[in-house]
Amino acid sequence: MESYTGKGRGRVEGMDKATGRAVYAADYYEKNMLHLAIVRSAYAHARVLDIDTSKVPETAWVFTAKDIVKNNVQDILPDQPLLVEDKARFLGEAIAVVAAESEEAARAAAAMVQVTYEPLQVVTDALMAAKPGCIRVHDDTENDVIRFDNEKGNVAQGFAESDLILEDDFYTPIQDHGYMEPDACMAKIEEDGRLLVCSSTQNVFHDLRMVCDITGLTEDQVHIVAATVGGGFGGKDGSTAQLFTALAAFKTRRPCKLIFSRRESLATTYKRHAVYMHVKMGFKKDGTMVAFDGSGYLDTGAYGGLGPAVLSLFSEHFAGPYNIPNVKISSHLCYTNKPVAHAMRGFGAPQGAFAAESLISRASKLLGIDPLEIRYKNGIETGMYGGVGQKMRHFVDFKGALKLIEQSELWQERKYNTDPYVGYGIAGGHLSCGLGKNIPDQAEVKIEEADGHYTIFLGLVDIGQGSRTALQAMAADALETDFDNVSLVMADTDRTLDCGSTAGSRSTFIGGNAMLNAIENFKKGEMETGKADFPESEESFSIAGFPHAMYTFIAQAVKLRVDPVTGQVVLLDIAAATEAGRIINPLAMAGQIQGGVAMSVGYAFGENCQFKEGRLLNDSMSTYLMPTAMDLPRIQSLHVDGYEPSGPMGVKGAAEVSTVSIAPAIAAAINEVSEGRLTSLPFDIETILNGLKK
Repeated sequence: MESYTGKGRGRVEGMDKATGRAVYAADYYEKNMLHLAIVRSAYAHARVLDIDTSKVPETAWVFTAKDIVKNNVQDILPDQPLLVEDKARFLGEAIAVVAAESEEAARAAAAMVQVTYEPLQVVTDALMAAKPGCIRVHDDTENDVIRFDNEKGNVAQGFAESDLILEDDFYTPIQDHGYMEPDACMAKIEEDGRLLVCSSTQNVFHDLRMVCDITGLTEDQVHIVAATVGGGFGGKDGSTAQLFTALAAFKTRRPCKLIFSRRESLATTYKRHAVYMHVKMGFKKDGTMVAFDGSGYLDTGAYGGLGPAVLSLFSEHFAGPYNIPNVKISSHLCYTNKPVAHAMRGFGAPQGAFAAESLISRASKLLGIDPLEIRYKNGIETGMYGGVGQKMRHFVDFKGALKLIEQSELWQERKYNTDPYVGYGIAGGHLSCGLGKNIPDQAEVKIEEADGHYTIFLGLVDIGQGSRTALQAMAADALETDFDNVSLVMADTDRTLDCGSTAGSRSTFIGGNAMLNAIENFKKGEMETGKADFPESEESFSIAGFPHAMYTFIAQAVKLRVDPVTGQVVLLDIAAATEAGRIINPLAMAGQIQGGVAMSVGYAFGENCQFKEGRLLNDSMSTYLMPTAMDLPRIQSLHVDGYEPSGPMGVKGAAEVSTVSIAPAIAAAINEVSEGRLTSLPFDIETILNGLKK
């Protein structure tokens, strides 16, 4: 029997997407369907004194907070209303939902809703938010809403023993997810009277709970189905368009559809956390890392949401994948008057990696040690302890990833380069898998067989990362049958069981383990379902969600050229070596690595949501610039031949780690050419040019 795992394979849904047969949320159409528009706050911070709907035509419906049973969006920090009641906390925050016979009529009716405001001072960034006496975004809560402090070892003693001490301030900006498909949803009342919601989402069961909250319906009265998702990256792991649409369909008893404009998506939806950081590191003459002291102020926007978890992962990954005996970390999560910062690919790790890896590259230069060698010397291994004292009890081969980079064509040619304007840089990174300590992280899967064909029912969403194809290959191998004898039903609350969110680099691991358990039970004739729990760390902190029991590791290298006249940087080659356990589909793995690298190239060179007094200035694709294929060089994807014993067929998560360390690798390459000290993203041409003059 042919084995399907470990081999490159195209996506099972690939032709549907390529030919246009795939049905996205915006493609749903029903007779008698209403279209929705959102009435949004005209101020970044203001008390809402009155909402006057008297001028709205009788042909339209208007829904406000008073029409919601529980006006609250479920999250780790559940502090966000679905619709504003008394205070708007970011520009564009939803105040009312309008339904009408056409998109044009809905927008016209929304413009007739008159809102009276009392403007308030705008809290513009995390540093301002944390200052004593600053106006509060939430009247009854400090802006510095959550703080984490931890020390491993003795940092003061570590610095006393150091031969080289480096420290600097760093900044990483707000980044948008930039998914191809805007947020969209269709909802209607089915013939049996139940509410059906078809949404672009990352978690149908979380949607189910939220829809029940706002409508007062029970879970058996609501049916959630994930449409084909045109990219998520964390941005669809929460409340986007689905709750507004569900509310309108429930109230009007007619089909309703909502599609965000690109401007709405850019200006009002979830974002990556901006972070101000200060980092101090101590090294021995031989390159041994002795001490790390880092602080970070994370801008979580107007509401906490998943902010506590991002704070946790930022803290957990801040010191990098290195064996540093003395580590002190202080992290702050701060409210500001901006859109909510939430889940985004990398989930806090890329921000800290930019700071830490930049200092490591600086140290290698000052100590005269090869930048790969200094990372290899300090690289973490199984049995060692991470930055917050968590023990690495799983399979770890970060050093294997570094070896692959060392052997790569890109790094080998560095020895022979004679062009003074060509630079090479490297950076390491790691990213946790799973939801983390003290957060329920389970999955349940069922299997059915009919006439030799097997159907796997699995409640996860494939948001474009290729989990459907990987899981189908794993099922075929486990069942010892042909690939085409297996099909998957995914993300349908009526037909599948709860497997949690497609987030946290967990889908293939947790879904795969539950599926293999179901197949094992099925073969024994015991039952047709299987369950799995994600491993948990033995350590814990007061903030739920970390540390983790498992990490994926990466080493990324860059070759580039700096124009000596203009300072323009041209990327020439990129290599990424990933340690993610056993790779089920190398072709899909390469696609994920290349996509994550592209996202982080944008982070390094231009993706920066620029706000002025809470207003997004670059709110269109003509002003918020993302890299295209023309901006990217070859991206070589290498992977360590590894095996994680706790994973299904040796798997670990892999999709997110690709974003972690490209920005500091690029910075290191630029600094081989220019003495400009790059401490902020996106990189500044003037700093590069001034550095060239030195």
